Amino acid sequence: MRRTLTLGVVAVALAAVLAQVSSAANWKSLRPADYSAKARIWIGGKERTYYHFTADEPLTFSVDGPTRVKILTRVRVPNDRETVEYGVSISRDGVHVETVEKDAYPKESAFYVAFNSFRPGVIRRIYIDVPTGRHGYELRAVGRYPVDARLFESAETKPSLVSLAPRDYGSVETLYYRDRELTYYLMTKDESVVLDVIGPTSIKVNTRLLYDGTMLGEQSYIVGVREPDVPESLYRIDAEPSQTVVCRDRDDVIPGALRHFMLKVPKGAHTYEFRLVDTTAGGLAVKFYIPRGDLTNEP
Repeated sequence: MRRTLTLGVVAVALAAVLAQVSSAANWKSLRPADYSAKARIWIGGKERTYYHFTADEPLTFSVDGPTRVKILTRVRVPNDRETVEYGVSISRDGVHVETVEKDAYPKESAFYVAFNSFRPGVIRRIYIDVPTGRHGYELRAVGRYPVDARLFESAETKPSLVSLAPRDYGSVETLYYRDRELTYYLMTKDESVVLDVIGPTSIKVNTRLLYDGTMLGEQSYIVGVREPDVPESLYRIDAEPSQTVVCRDRDDVIPGALRHFMLKVPKGAHTYEFRLVDTTAGGLAVKFYIPRGDLTNEP
């Protein structure tokens, strides 16, 4: 029986793991295009330059995706307050994306170089996953209190990826790799896998050939990718049996070593059919990934 699955996504890692990865990632400073004013803050014996924004005077910047942007925010805490709540409204290309709410208290041993009636709040971080292409962002303060910020862009060469579930598939193949369960989708010569995606983006297609008892050593297979009114693309791949991955529910097959190819997706909504064109194997396990920021693409 063929199964149908509504388009969905599965995070590659848990939120806690992502937070650890984010804190350990390499970042490069990103200068805003416009802002209300510069703010000089003395923190722990060093002077830092932040960029000020309010509800009426936003901070704006442009960045090329896919990438990730880290925003260090410090709310301006009045001298007569010990804690405050504030928000940051985020718009992309003129469209509101989300409002992030935070709370903070004054940072010890930190003060503004220019005299005023505020103290710098402790850092509260905001992360933005930027979709493929060039995008303009606008930050506005929400509530009574203005905000100072510094911007950083991820210096990693590879954007964070999330798995993308296909719309149609025949069955699921669960594989074990170092005590981890991996969900793949089974493709055969008779049953294809159909994926809906909104571009612009790039799809990483992970494949593992399923070896049976008659297959030995290196094997070749061809994956066809087609969409309506577009010529089919063919990907020829060579593989050998994996030494570390096994099937959870079947002893009669051995998963092949991981092989992948990249598929560029133009702007707009697309439906791709993936099919197994030429192989001696009975099936192919396939899994799809796209940059995290591209999940918010609109047709």
